[in-house]
Amino acid sequence: MKGFPLAFTSAFLLVFAGSTAGALPRFATLSGTKCSSCHVDPAGSGMRQAFGLQYGRENLPVPAWSSGTGIEDVSNVIANFLSVGADFRTLYYVVQRPSAPPLSSFYQMQGDLYLDFALARRVSVYFNKGLYNGFQAFGLLTILPARGFIKAGKFVPNFGTRLDDHTAFIRRLTGFTPEDASNRYEKTGMEIGLSPGPLTFTAGVYNSLGNDAQAGTAKAYLGRIEGMFSFADKFNLGLGANAFTTRTVAGTKQDLYGAFGSCDIGKLVVFGELDYLHTPALRTTGFISYVEMDYPLVTGLDLKLAYDFYDPSIDLKSGANSRYTVGVEFFPLPGVEVRPLYRFVRETPVEVRNNEFDIVLHCYI
Repeated sequence: MKGFPLAFTSAFLLVFAGSTAGALPRFATLSGTKCSSCHVDPAGSGMRQAFGLQYGRENLPVPAWSSGTGIEDVSNVIANFLSVGADFRTLYYVVQRPSAPPLSSFYQMQGDLYLDFALARRVSVYFNKGLYNGFQAFGLLTILPARGFIKAGKFVPNFGTRLDDHTAFIRRLTGFTPEDASNRYEKTGMEIGLSPGPLTFTAGVYNSLGNDAQAGTAKAYLGRIEGMFSFADKFNLGLGANAFTTRTVAGTKQDLYGAFGSCDIGKLVVFGELDYLHTPALRTTGFISYVEMDYPLVTGLDLKLAYDFYDPSIDLKSGANSRYTVGVEFFPLPGVEVRPLYRFVRETPVEVRNNEFDIVLHCYI
């Protein structure tokens, strides 16, 4: 493994450690709130609460363009017992190839429909049906002391940062991506969380395999602690770490250890994650990291810079991959985002010609 990327990324995250990982970390950091303030799922992502919906429609779009185009008093509450939501993402990509013309195609990244049924005060049943095979269904009881909850059913374990880019190394290479059809990243099990003050503690146990019919007796376990702290002049900083142990389809044990973080410096938001993937049977430890910086150029247009790094074995001096991403996020209208990105891809010891251009259309409520 090359020492510079590891040292640089580790130092960077130790300085800027902290996140309410789950909702897009930069929005959580700017508002200084936990994931459950914006999303129904305490882990973040998926269906938005009233505050999250309002934030996305009022704070993100270009004011001059969105004026007069929004729906007055918009709400995703259909009845006092039912709320709905949706996310839609279409991707167009162009990828360079070493000895062939560039590969270009449209790809439907996401088409999720969310339903949340309130059975009683602080008791609900949540459904998330994806465009492909993805499906989450769980009961949520927010009845414990210290704003605690019990969550049981089929869902994604609360490990790491819930980036909406499932190709990011911290998602794809840790197994928390919809790309792996052999072992879905949704697991059946239970999580319990407590949120005293600015801290949140989460523990979980699940079937190790996403296919319940083949799960057997093997279990996966999660432990997580995180905190979001607000200081003077709207400076928000947090700390977070988690561990996840599971078994693969082949029965091999894997241990994941990670830290994640974010902070805002004026208008600039910096966040990132680093993970160690340890496979005892193979005696290998891989290192994965991600760092992103976002800066609003004007209301509705944000500059995005990101860096992915992956080394399958920290004991080897070659074999590492990295990606450098530059682009913008453009919010022209309420509920609409356009995200053009260009990625420079680097491999060692041999680099190939495979840079990539992506443009994503995202619609949401």
